[in-house]
Amino acid sequence: MKLNVIPTPKGVSCKEKVLFFDPALRHGDFDAEALVFAEQMKKCTGENLTFADNGISTVKTDLLYPGEYRLTADSEGVTVYAFDSDGASYAFATLLQLSRIRDGKLILPALTVWDSPDFGYRGLMIDCARSFHTLDELKKYVDLCYFYKVKYLHIHFSDDESYTLPSEKFPKLSTEGKCFTFAEIAELDEYAASRHVGIIPEVDTPGHSTAILKAYPEIFGKEGIITFSEKAVGAVGDIYREICAMFPHSEYIHIGGDESRLGWWLDNDECTEFGKKCGFSIDDDAPGMTGAEYIMLRYLAYFIKSNAEAVLSCGKRPIVWEGFHKATNGMVPKEAAVMVFDSSYQLPGELLEGGFEIINCSWLPTYVVTPTWFYPLEDCYNWDVCSYGTINDASPYKNGMMRLAPDEKMIGGQLSSWGDTIEKAFPTKEDGHRDELEKIRERLPFISENLWNREKIRAFPDINAALRETDAVLGKLLK
Repeated sequence: MKLNVIPTPKGVSCKEKVLFFDPALRHGDFDAEALVFAEQMKKCTGENLTFADNGISTVKTDLLYPGEYRLTADSEGVTVYAFDSDGASYAFATLLQLSRIRDGKLILPALTVWDSPDFGYRGLMIDCARSFHTLDELKKYVDLCYFYKVKYLHIHFSDDESYTLPSEKFPKLSTEGKCFTFAEIAELDEYAASRHVGIIPEVDTPGHSTAILKAYPEIFGKEGIITFSEKAVGAVGDIYREICAMFPHSEYIHIGGDESRLGWWLDNDECTEFGKKCGFSIDDDAPGMTGAEYIMLRYLAYFIKSNAEAVLSCGKRPIVWEGFHKATNGMVPKEAAVMVFDSSYQLPGELLEGGFEIINCSWLPTYVVTPTWFYPLEDCYNWDVCSYGTINDASPYKNGMMRLAPDEKMIGGQLSSWGDTIEKAFPTKEDGHRDELEKIRERLPFISENLWNREKIRAFPDINAALRETDAVLGKLLK
Protein backbone atom coordinates (compact mmCIF):
# COMPACT_ATOMS: atom_id res chain seq x y z
CA MET A 1 0.00 0.00 0.00
CA LYS A 2 1.36 3.42 -0.98
CA LEU A 3 1.18 6.17 1.61
CA ASN A 4 0.29 9.64 0.39
CA VAL A 5 2.80 11.39 2.63
CA ILE A 6 5.16 14.23 1.61
CA PRO A 7 8.06 14.25 2.22
CA THR A 8 8.43 10.54 1.62
CA PRO A 9 9.21 8.63 4.84
CA LYS A 10 12.47 6.70 4.83
CA GLY A 11 10.87 3.55 6.14
CA VAL A 12 7.32 2.22 5.89
CA SER A 13 5.77 -1.12 6.77
CA CYS A 14 2.12 -1.10 5.75
CA LYS A 15 -0.53 -3.79 5.56
CA GLU A 16 -3.65 -3.98 3.40
CA LYS A 17 -5.77 -3.53 6.49
CA VAL A 18 -7.83 -0.56 7.62
CA LEU A 19 -8.12 0.19 11.33
CA PHE A 20 -10.69 2.29 13.16
CA PHE A 21 -9.82 4.26 16.31
CA ASP A 22 -11.59 6.57 18.70
CA PRO A 23 -10.52 10.12 17.76
CA ALA A 24 -8.89 10.96 21.08
CA LEU A 25 -5.53 11.63 22.72
CA ARG A 26 -3.91 9.93 25.67
CA HIS A 27 -1.68 11.91 28.04
CA GLY A 28 1.95 11.09 27.37
CA ASP A 29 5.41 12.56 26.88
CA PHE A 30 4.51 15.06 24.12
CA ASP A 31 1.15 16.53 25.13
CA ALA A 32 1.91 19.98 23.65
CA GLU A 33 2.53 18.49 20.21
CA ALA A 34 -0.58 16.32 20.57
CA LEU A 35 -2.71 19.39 21.31
CA VAL A 36 -1.43 21.16 18.20
CA PHE A 37 -2.31 18.06 16.19
CA ALA A 38 -5.80 18.15 17.70
CA GLU A 39 -6.16 21.79 16.67
CA GLN A 40 -5.10 20.98 13.11
CA MET A 41 -7.42 17.97 12.96
CA LYS A 42 -10.29 20.20 14.04
CA LYS A 43 -9.60 22.46 11.06
CA CYS A 44 -9.31 19.53 8.64
CA THR A 45 -12.13 17.27 9.84
CA GLY A 46 -14.28 19.22 12.28
CA GLU A 47 -13.60 16.53 14.89
CA ASN A 48 -12.67 17.52 18.45
CA LEU A 49 -9.86 15.35 19.82
CA THR A 50 -9.63 15.47 23.61
CA PHE A 51 -7.61 13.54 26.18
CA ALA A 52 -9.13 10.22 27.23
CA ASP A 53 -8.14 6.75 28.45
CA ASN A 54 -8.02 5.43 24.90
CA GLY A 55 -6.33 7.52 22.26
CA ILE A 56 -3.15 8.41 20.41
CA SER A 57 -0.19 7.88 22.72
CA THR A 58 3.17 9.68 22.76
CA VAL A 59 6.36 8.10 24.09
CA LYS A 60 9.81 9.61 24.53
CA THR A 61 12.60 7.14 23.75
CA ASP A 62 16.39 7.37 23.77
CA LEU A 63 16.52 4.72 21.05
CA LEU A 64 15.85 7.41 18.41
CA TYR A 65 17.93 10.40 17.32
CA PRO A 66 17.00 14.10 17.57
CA GLY A 67 14.30 14.84 14.98
CA GLU A 68 13.63 11.15 14.34
CA TYR A 69 10.24 9.54 14.94
CA ARG A 70 8.41 6.24 14.71
CA LEU A 71 4.66 6.07 14.17
CA THR A 72 2.67 2.87 14.65
CA ALA A 73 -0.99 2.02 14.09
CA ASP A 74 -2.01 -1.50 15.05
CA SER A 75 -4.63 -3.37 17.04
CA GLU A 76 -3.19 -1.87 20.25
CA GLY A 77 -3.76 1.71 19.05
CA VAL A 78 -1.80 4.61 17.57
CA THR A 79 1.57 5.52 19.12
CA VAL A 80 4.09 8.28 18.38
CA TYR A 81 7.66 7.53 19.46
CA ALA A 82 10.27 10.29 19.40
CA PHE A 83 13.50 11.35 21.07
CA ASP A 84 12.47 15.01 21.21
CA SER A 85 9.55 17.33 20.55
CA ASP A 86 10.73 18.04 16.97
CA GLY A 87 10.41 14.36 16.14
CA ALA A 88 6.99 14.19 17.78
CA SER A 89 5.82 17.19 15.75
CA TYR A 90 6.98 15.56 12.51
CA ALA A 91 5.17 12.35 13.44
CA PHE A 92 1.94 14.27 14.00
CA ALA A 93 2.38 16.05 10.65
CA THR A 94 2.58 12.62 9.01
CA LEU A 95 -0.49 11.52 10.95
CA LEU A 96 -2.36 14.65 9.85
CA GLN A 97 -1.70 13.86 6.20
CA LEU A 98 -2.90 10.28 6.66
CA SER A 99 -5.88 10.73 8.96
CA ARG A 100 -9.46 10.49 7.82
CA ILE A 101 -12.64 10.58 9.91
CA ARG A 102 -15.65 8.40 9.03
CA ASP A 103 -18.72 7.97 11.20
CA GLY A 104 -16.88 9.51 14.13
CA LYS A 105 -13.91 7.13 13.86
CA LEU A 106 -10.27 7.83 12.97
CA ILE A 107 -9.32 5.69 9.97
CA LEU A 108 -5.71 4.59 9.38
CA PRO A 109 -4.00 1.70 7.63
CA ALA A 110 -2.12 -0.76 9.83
CA LEU A 111 1.40 0.60 9.58
CA THR A 112 4.76 1.47 11.04
CA VAL A 113 6.58 4.57 9.78
CA TRP A 114 10.08 5.51 10.81
CA ASP A 115 11.65 8.69 9.53
CA SER A 116 14.07 11.58 10.09
CA PRO A 117 15.28 14.64 8.11
CA ASP A 118 18.61 14.63 6.27
CA PHE A 119 19.09 18.42 6.30
CA GLY A 120 18.63 20.71 9.28
CA TYR A 121 17.73 23.81 7.26
CA ARG A 122 14.45 23.49 5.34
CA GLY A 123 12.89 26.86 4.63
CA LEU A 124 10.21 29.00 2.99
CA MET A 125 10.56 32.76 2.54
CA ILE A 126 7.71 35.28 2.33
CA ASP A 127 8.24 38.94 1.36
CA CYS A 128 6.24 41.27 3.63
CA ALA A 129 8.19 44.40 2.73
CA ARG A 130 7.10 44.64 -0.92
CA SER A 131 3.63 43.28 -0.30
CA PHE A 132 2.39 43.40 3.25
CA HIS A 133 0.92 40.13 4.52
CA THR A 134 -1.44 40.06 7.48
CA LEU A 135 -0.85 38.05 10.65
CA ASP A 136 -3.53 35.57 9.57
CA GLU A 137 -1.79 35.08 6.22
CA LEU A 138 1.53 34.41 7.92
CA LYS A 139 -0.14 31.92 10.25
CA LYS A 140 -1.34 30.03 7.18
CA TYR A 141 2.25 29.83 5.97
CA VAL A 142 3.28 28.53 9.40
CA ASP A 143 0.61 25.81 9.04
CA LEU A 144 1.86 25.05 5.54
CA CYS A 145 5.41 24.64 6.90
CA TYR A 146 4.15 22.41 9.72
CA PHE A 147 2.21 20.24 7.27
CA TYR A 148 5.21 19.58 4.98
CA LYS A 149 7.83 19.50 7.79
CA VAL A 150 9.51 22.74 6.68
CA LYS A 151 11.50 23.88 9.70
CA TYR A 152 11.87 27.63 9.05
CA LEU A 153 9.65 30.47 7.84
CA HIS A 154 11.96 33.27 6.70
CA ILE A 155 10.12 36.61 6.59
CA HIS A 156 11.59 39.52 4.62
CA PHE A 157 10.33 42.30 6.90
CA SER A 158 12.16 45.28 5.35
CA ASP A 159 13.26 46.60 1.98
CA ASP A 160 13.25 49.88 0.04
CA GLU A 161 9.44 49.86 -0.04
CA SER A 162 8.65 49.50 3.66
CA TYR A 163 9.78 48.54 7.15
CA THR A 164 7.09 46.29 8.62
CA LEU A 165 8.33 45.63 12.16
CA PRO A 166 7.53 47.72 15.24
CA SER A 167 10.37 49.40 17.13
CA GLU A 168 10.62 51.05 20.52
CA LYS A 169 14.13 52.38 19.93
CA PHE A 170 13.40 53.79 16.46
CA PRO A 171 9.58 54.17 16.30
CA LYS A 172 9.60 56.13 13.02
CA LEU A 173 11.00 53.10 11.19
CA SER A 174 7.57 51.47 11.01
CA THR A 175 5.80 52.16 7.72
CA GLU A 176 2.30 53.48 8.37
CA GLY A 177 -0.42 51.04 7.35
CA LYS A 178 2.13 48.30 6.59
CA CYS A 179 3.44 47.32 9.98
CA PHE A 180 2.85 44.66 12.61
CA THR A 181 2.28 45.52 16.25
CA PHE A 182 4.37 44.10 19.07
CA ALA A 183 1.37 42.01 20.10
CA GLU A 184 1.03 40.54 16.60
CA ILE A 185 4.73 39.66 16.47
CA ALA A 186 4.51 37.97 19.88
CA GLU A 187 1.47 36.01 18.70
CA LEU A 188 3.22 34.93 15.49
CA ASP A 189 6.34 33.91 17.42
CA GLU A 190 4.32 31.74 19.84
CA TYR A 191 2.10 30.28 17.12
CA ALA A 192 5.11 29.20 15.05
CA ALA A 193 7.05 27.86 18.04
CA SER A 194 4.10 25.66 19.07
CA ARG A 195 4.26 24.07 15.60
CA HIS A 196 8.06 23.70 15.66
CA VAL A 197 8.47 26.23 12.87
CA GLY A 198 11.25 28.72 13.48
CA ILE A 199 10.61 32.31 12.36
CA ILE A 200 13.66 33.89 10.70
CA PRO A 201 13.10 37.66 10.72
CA GLU A 202 15.06 39.60 8.12
CA VAL A 203 15.90 43.29 8.12
CA ASP A 204 18.04 43.87 5.03
CA THR A 205 20.99 46.27 5.43
CA PRO A 206 23.04 48.18 4.33
CA GLY A 207 21.36 48.11 0.89
CA HIS A 208 17.63 47.68 0.27
CA SER A 209 17.21 50.23 3.06
CA THR A 210 15.38 53.23 1.58
CA ALA A 211 12.60 52.93 4.17
CA ILE A 212 15.20 53.13 6.95
CA LEU A 213 16.95 56.11 5.35
CA LYS A 214 13.68 58.01 4.96
CA ALA A 215 12.73 57.45 8.59
CA TYR A 216 16.03 58.61 10.17
CA PRO A 217 18.29 60.35 7.63
CA GLU A 218 20.14 62.06 10.48
CA ILE A 219 21.29 58.64 11.73
CA PHE A 220 21.46 56.34 8.72
CA GLY A 221 22.10 58.76 5.82
CA LYS A 222 20.08 60.03 2.92
CA GLU A 223 21.17 58.32 -0.28
CA GLY A 224 21.22 54.81 -1.66
CA ILE A 225 22.79 52.89 1.20
CA ILE A 226 23.12 53.16 4.97
CA THR A 227 26.11 55.37 5.73
CA PHE A 228 29.29 53.61 6.80
CA SER A 229 29.70 55.62 9.98
CA GLU A 230 30.14 54.82 13.65
CA LYS A 231 26.70 56.26 14.41
CA ALA A 232 24.87 54.36 11.67
CA VAL A 233 26.65 51.04 12.16
CA GLY A 234 25.98 51.21 15.91
CA ALA A 235 22.31 52.04 15.37
CA VAL A 236 21.85 49.13 12.95
CA GLY A 237 23.33 46.85 15.61
CA ASP A 238 20.72 48.20 18.03
CA ILE A 239 17.99 47.31 15.52
CA TYR A 240 19.15 43.70 15.33
CA ARG A 241 19.42 43.40 19.10
CA GLU A 242 15.85 44.67 19.36
CA ILE A 243 14.73 42.10 16.77
CA CYS A 244 16.44 39.33 18.73
CA ALA A 245 14.40 40.30 21.79
CA MET A 246 11.23 40.51 19.69
CA PHE A 247 11.60 36.89 18.51
CA PRO A 248 12.64 34.92 21.61
CA HIS A 249 12.02 31.53 19.94
CA SER A 250 14.04 32.31 16.80
CA GLU A 251 17.32 30.46 16.31
CA TYR A 252 18.39 32.59 13.32
CA ILE A 253 18.22 36.31 12.54
CA HIS A 254 18.76 37.38 8.91
CA ILE A 255 20.93 40.49 8.48
CA GLY A 256 20.61 40.96 4.70
CA GLY A 257 23.85 42.10 3.10
CA ASP A 258 22.94 41.70 -0.59
CA GLU A 259 22.94 43.97 -3.66
CA SER A 260 24.46 46.96 -1.89
CA ARG A 261 25.37 50.00 -4.03
CA LEU A 262 28.78 50.48 -2.43
CA GLY A 263 29.84 53.41 -4.64
CA TRP A 264 27.91 55.82 -2.42
CA TRP A 265 30.43 55.20 0.34
CA LEU A 266 33.44 56.39 -1.70
CA ASP A 267 31.95 59.87 -2.17
CA ASN A 268 31.10 60.34 1.50
CA ASP A 269 33.69 61.95 3.79
CA GLU A 270 31.97 60.51 6.88
CA CYS A 271 32.45 56.99 5.47
CA THR A 272 36.09 57.66 4.66
CA GLU A 273 36.80 58.95 8.15
CA PHE A 274 35.13 55.97 9.81
CA GLY A 275 37.01 53.65 7.43
CA LYS A 276 40.31 55.15 8.58
CA LYS A 277 39.26 54.68 12.20
CA CYS A 278 38.59 51.01 11.41
CA GLY A 279 42.09 50.69 9.89
CA PHE A 280 41.18 50.74 6.18
CA SER A 281 43.13 52.74 3.59
CA ILE A 282 42.61 53.06 -0.13
CA ASP A 283 46.36 52.49 -0.48
CA ASP A 284 46.20 48.98 1.04
CA ASP A 285 47.29 46.12 -1.21
CA ALA A 286 44.28 44.99 -3.23
CA PRO A 287 44.06 41.34 -4.39
CA GLY A 288 43.47 41.66 -8.14
CA MET A 289 41.34 44.80 -7.95
CA THR A 290 41.65 48.56 -7.54
CA GLY A 291 42.21 50.05 -4.12
CA ALA A 292 38.85 51.83 -4.38
CA GLU A 293 36.99 48.57 -5.02
CA TYR A 294 38.83 46.76 -2.24
CA ILE A 295 38.10 49.39 0.39
CA MET A 296 34.37 49.34 -0.48
CA LEU A 297 34.28 45.57 -0.13
CA ARG A 298 35.97 45.78 3.26
CA TYR A 299 33.52 48.44 4.41
CA LEU A 300 30.71 46.01 3.54
CA ALA A 301 32.41 43.08 5.29
CA TYR A 302 32.93 45.22 8.40
CA PHE A 303 29.25 46.19 8.30
CA ILE A 304 28.20 42.53 8.03
CA LYS A 305 30.66 41.56 10.77
CA SER A 306 29.26 44.21 13.12
CA ASN A 307 25.67 43.08 12.49
CA ALA A 308 26.58 39.42 12.89
CA GLU A 309 28.27 40.16 16.21
CA ALA A 310 25.17 42.03 17.43
CA VAL A 311 23.07 38.92 16.71
CA LEU A 312 25.64 36.56 18.24
CA SER A 313 25.75 38.70 21.39
CA CYS A 314 22.05 37.85 21.87
CA GLY A 315 22.65 34.11 21.68
CA LYS A 316 21.28 33.74 18.16
CA ARG A 317 22.88 32.88 14.83
CA PRO A 318 23.09 35.29 11.87
CA ILE A 319 22.22 34.51 8.26
CA VAL A 320 23.50 36.70 5.42
CA TRP A 321 22.94 36.74 1.67
CA GLU A 322 25.98 35.97 -0.49
CA GLY A 323 26.61 39.67 -1.21
CA PHE A 324 30.18 39.90 0.09
CA HIS A 325 33.38 39.18 -1.87
CA LYS A 326 35.68 36.20 -1.30
CA ALA A 327 38.57 38.61 -0.67
CA THR A 328 36.81 39.57 2.57
CA ASN A 329 35.73 36.09 3.71
CA GLY A 330 38.17 36.29 6.60
CA MET A 331 36.34 39.29 8.04
CA VAL A 332 32.88 37.70 8.26
CA PRO A 333 32.23 35.47 11.32
CA LYS A 334 32.02 31.81 10.37
CA GLU A 335 28.98 31.43 12.62
CA ALA A 336 27.04 33.27 9.89
CA ALA A 337 25.26 30.91 7.50
CA VAL A 338 25.25 32.19 3.91
CA MET A 339 22.25 32.02 1.58
CA VAL A 340 23.47 31.54 -2.01
CA PHE A 341 20.99 32.94 -4.53
CA ASP A 342 22.78 33.72 -7.83
CA SER A 343 26.54 33.33 -7.24
CA SER A 344 27.48 36.58 -8.97
CA TYR A 345 29.34 37.69 -5.83
CA GLN A 346 31.16 34.44 -5.17
CA LEU A 347 30.51 30.81 -5.98
CA PRO A 348 29.12 28.39 -3.40
CA GLY A 349 32.34 26.40 -3.58
CA GLU A 350 34.33 29.49 -2.61
CA LEU A 351 32.07 30.04 0.39
CA LEU A 352 32.58 26.42 1.44
CA GLU A 353 36.35 26.84 1.09
CA GLY A 354 36.02 30.00 3.18
CA GLY A 355 34.60 27.91 6.03
CA PHE A 356 30.93 28.97 5.80
CA GLU A 357 27.84 26.82 6.03
CA ILE A 358 25.65 27.54 3.01
CA ILE A 359 21.93 27.40 2.25
CA ASN A 360 20.85 26.77 -1.35
CA CYS A 361 18.43 29.52 -2.46
CA SER A 362 19.33 29.43 -6.15
CA TRP A 363 17.13 31.42 -8.50
CA LEU A 364 16.45 28.34 -10.58
CA PRO A 365 14.17 26.70 -9.50
CA THR A 366 13.55 27.88 -5.92
CA TYR A 367 12.36 31.45 -6.64
CA VAL A 368 8.73 32.47 -7.10
CA VAL A 369 7.82 35.99 -8.27
CA THR A 370 4.11 35.71 -8.93
CA PRO A 371 2.55 35.98 -11.48
CA THR A 372 5.45 36.11 -13.93
CA TRP A 373 8.38 34.10 -12.59
CA PHE A 374 8.17 30.52 -11.37
CA TYR A 375 9.51 27.17 -12.49
CA PRO A 376 7.83 23.92 -13.56
CA LEU A 377 7.11 21.40 -10.81
CA GLU A 378 9.43 18.85 -12.39
CA ASP A 379 12.31 21.35 -12.14
CA CYS A 380 11.58 21.60 -8.41
CA TYR A 381 11.61 17.80 -8.21
CA ASN A 382 14.94 17.53 -10.08
CA TRP A 383 16.64 20.17 -7.89
CA ASP A 384 18.58 19.25 -4.79
CA VAL A 385 20.88 20.90 -2.26
CA CYS A 386 23.95 20.39 -4.47
CA SER A 387 22.37 21.97 -7.59
CA TYR A 388 22.53 25.69 -8.40
CA GLY A 389 20.96 27.60 -11.29
CA THR A 390 20.71 31.31 -12.00
CA ILE A 391 19.47 33.93 -14.46
CA ASN A 392 22.23 36.44 -13.66
CA ASP A 393 24.50 37.35 -16.59
CA ALA A 394 27.41 37.78 -14.16
CA SER A 395 27.24 34.15 -13.08
CA PRO A 396 29.67 31.72 -14.72
CA TYR A 397 26.94 29.10 -15.01
CA LYS A 398 24.11 31.15 -16.50
CA ASN A 399 21.78 29.11 -18.76
CA GLY A 400 22.74 25.95 -16.95
CA MET A 401 22.96 24.21 -13.63
CA MET A 402 26.11 23.84 -11.60
CA ARG A 403 26.35 20.78 -9.41
CA LEU A 404 28.68 20.59 -6.43
CA ALA A 405 29.95 17.52 -4.64
CA PRO A 406 28.10 16.92 -1.36
CA ASP A 407 29.61 18.72 1.62
CA GLU A 408 28.63 18.66 5.30
CA LYS A 409 28.57 22.47 5.27
CA MET A 410 25.63 22.41 2.83
CA ILE A 411 22.99 22.60 5.53
CA GLY A 412 19.86 22.87 3.38
CA GLY A 413 17.84 25.16 1.16
CA GLN A 414 14.56 27.02 0.77
CA LEU A 415 11.79 28.17 -1.55
CA SER A 416 11.71 31.99 -1.71
CA SER A 417 8.64 33.97 -2.79
CA TRP A 418 9.27 37.63 -3.64
CA GLY A 419 6.55 40.28 -3.67
CA ASP A 420 7.94 42.66 -6.31
CA THR A 421 5.03 42.36 -8.74
CA ILE A 422 2.09 41.33 -6.55
CA GLU A 423 0.58 44.77 -6.12
CA LYS A 424 1.26 45.80 -9.74
CA ALA A 425 -0.04 42.76 -11.60
CA PHE A 426 -3.32 41.92 -9.83
CA PRO A 427 -6.59 43.84 -9.40
CA THR A 428 -6.16 43.65 -5.62
CA LYS A 429 -3.40 42.64 -3.21
CA GLU A 430 -5.64 39.84 -1.97
CA ASP A 431 -5.85 38.40 -5.50
CA GLY A 432 -2.06 38.46 -5.68
CA HIS A 433 -1.68 36.74 -2.34
CA ARG A 434 -4.08 33.97 -3.37
CA ASP A 435 -2.05 33.38 -6.53
CA GLU A 436 1.19 33.42 -4.51
CA LEU A 437 -0.16 30.84 -2.06
CA GLU A 438 -1.30 28.61 -4.91
CA LYS A 439 2.15 28.62 -6.54
CA ILE A 440 3.85 27.95 -3.22
CA ARG A 441 1.44 25.09 -2.41
CA GLU A 442 2.35 23.46 -5.72
CA ARG A 443 6.14 23.80 -5.34
CA LEU A 444 6.98 23.64 -1.65
CA PRO A 445 6.22 19.88 -1.37
CA PHE A 446 8.92 19.09 -3.95
CA ILE A 447 11.44 21.41 -2.29
CA SER A 448 10.58 19.83 1.08
CA GLU A 449 10.97 16.35 -0.40
CA ASN A 450 14.52 17.17 -1.50
CA LEU A 451 15.45 18.79 1.80
CA TRP A 452 14.08 15.93 3.90
CA ASN A 453 15.63 13.16 1.76
CA ARG A 454 19.16 13.55 0.43
CA GLU A 455 18.53 10.83 -2.16
CA LYS A 456 15.35 10.63 -4.21
CA ILE A 457 13.06 7.84 -3.04
CA ARG A 458 10.06 8.28 -5.37
CA ALA A 459 9.73 9.26 -9.02
CA PHE A 460 8.11 12.56 -9.99
CA PRO A 461 4.77 11.02 -11.09
CA ASP A 462 4.43 9.21 -7.74
CA ILE A 463 5.04 12.35 -5.69
CA ASN A 464 2.77 14.36 -7.96
CA ALA A 465 0.01 11.82 -7.41
CA ALA A 466 0.54 11.93 -3.64
CA LEU A 467 0.44 15.73 -3.78
CA ARG A 468 -3.13 15.66 -5.06
CA GLU A 469 -4.12 13.79 -1.90
CA THR A 470 -2.09 15.82 0.59
CA ASP A 471 -3.14 19.13 -0.93
CA ALA A 472 -6.80 18.21 -0.49
CA VAL A 473 -6.15 17.89 3.26
CA LEU A 474 -4.03 21.05 3.27
CA GLY A 475 -6.83 23.00 1.62
CA LYS A 476 -9.06 22.34 4.63
CA LEU A 477 -6.26 23.30 7.01
CA LEU A 478 -5.71 26.66 5.29
CA LYS A 479 -9.36 27.73 5.08
